[in-house]
Amino acid sequence: ILTFQGLQRLEMAKKASIQKSNSRFYTLEDLSEVTGLSSHTLSKIHAGKTGVDLRTLARYFSAFGLKLTREDYHQPSRNGMGELMISLHTAQADEVLQNHAIVSWGMAPDVSRFYGRSSELSTLRRWILDDRCRLIMLLGMGGIGKTYLATKLAEQVQSEFKVVIWRSLRPISRSHSPLPFSYFLDDLIGCLAPSTMALESIAAKIWQLLDLLNCIPSLLVLDNIESVLSNTTSIEPIAHSDQEAYINLLKCLGQGRHQSCVILTSRSEPPQFVAENIPYIRSLFVGGLPVEDVRQMFETVVHGDASDWDYLVNYYGGNPLILSIVSRTCQCLFNGDIAEFLNHNTLIFDDIHELLQQQLSELSESERIVLKTLANQRIPLAFSELKSRIPSTISTKVLLESLKALKVRSLIDKTCDLSLQPLLRDFVHHRQGYE
Repeated sequence: ILTFQGLQRLEMAKKASIQKSNSRFYTLEDLSEVTGLSSHTLSKIHAGKTGVDLRTLARYFSAFGLKLTREDYHQPSRNGMGELMISLHTAQADEVLQNHAIVSWGMAPDVSRFYGRSSELSTLRRWILDDRCRLIMLLGMGGIGKTYLATKLAEQVQSEFKVVIWRSLRPISRSHSPLPFSYFLDDLIGCLAPSTMALESIAAKIWQLLDLLNCIPSLLVLDNIESVLSNTTSIEPIAHSDQEAYINLLKCLGQGRHQSCVILTSRSEPPQFVAENIPYIRSLFVGGLPVEDVRQMFETVVHGDASDWDYLVNYYGGNPLILSIVSRTCQCLFNGDIAEFLNHNTLIFDDIHELLQQQLSELSESERIVLKTLANQRIPLAFSELKSRIPSTISTKVLLESLKALKVRSLIDKTCDLSLQPLLRDFVHHRQGYE
């Protein structure tokens, strides 16, 4: 817990930050956003009655430009013996303070409640720590859990880096433009080297950033990268020059020689990397969660027998975001009874319809045709059967590319044959606003 000196230093730094930003005060939610710590953890720190781990205190201090020292904290008292316990942890404390990464979580979500994905996390840690990958892409349908997976991974490996930066590139709303490339560079450079003099030209900023990433082992998490690589995610399109600049920077980050790692999340695989065969660039396709993980996630909200859970999870493809929407509706209207919800056979309602409509609107014409063709079939199709059912104007090459793009987005199931997930089949087949 913090000492009186530690609390004083922290409050003075917060006061200076408030004056600088012309704000009146920090709410608990504001502090959570600034520090990346949950509101519950912040409340424990402020109360000063129960202890938190040392890395948490160091993260809180670093968010306001402070370095945690041994005078800022002490061990919680245990039956009057607290002072005697301090010396037992001195070596460990020094190691934590020395190795603590500077972290800027931005708008990263709170992943203190995280379910499943142990296999994915193990693979990703191996790619980062053993294979030293420089660029990793997490790909899959919106809501499938890429953002949470990337954030949990960053938490687990942050001690291996000097700086951790988490940024979302998604516009504030569809009516806003994506982040201009120059602002993006200034933000990253400012986090890596706050006292560095700002340069004018974009080229100079790129070289400066690459040089910093080579000198300072850093972990960059860039969420929703599709927002700056395509013009389909917002009403206000990104400038073509900015789009090319983002692409070139990502290629440099994947191919260049540096000590850092960049994690991207995207609904689709950036076409600029499809043909690349670079050992330090890897992709992981993120699928839905299995029934047992979904049940653990929502069992306090909804209830049902094993067959109800199986049907619910399989129908919605194990998509955590869609299942959270369904769970809230089920709780609100059917007292959490899954069977009662399923009996009404209204499985695609407005919130889900809007989510699917938004994601399918980003597809190419050939991808839409493939979806419609598969939706009209009651049984899975072999590739040759699918090819015979689509217009001859779509070549075999285009068909293969379309299938791969749909698979990356987790929109089609592919075992031996091709089919749609039940939710998507119903949505497309009944043409509920899907044009």
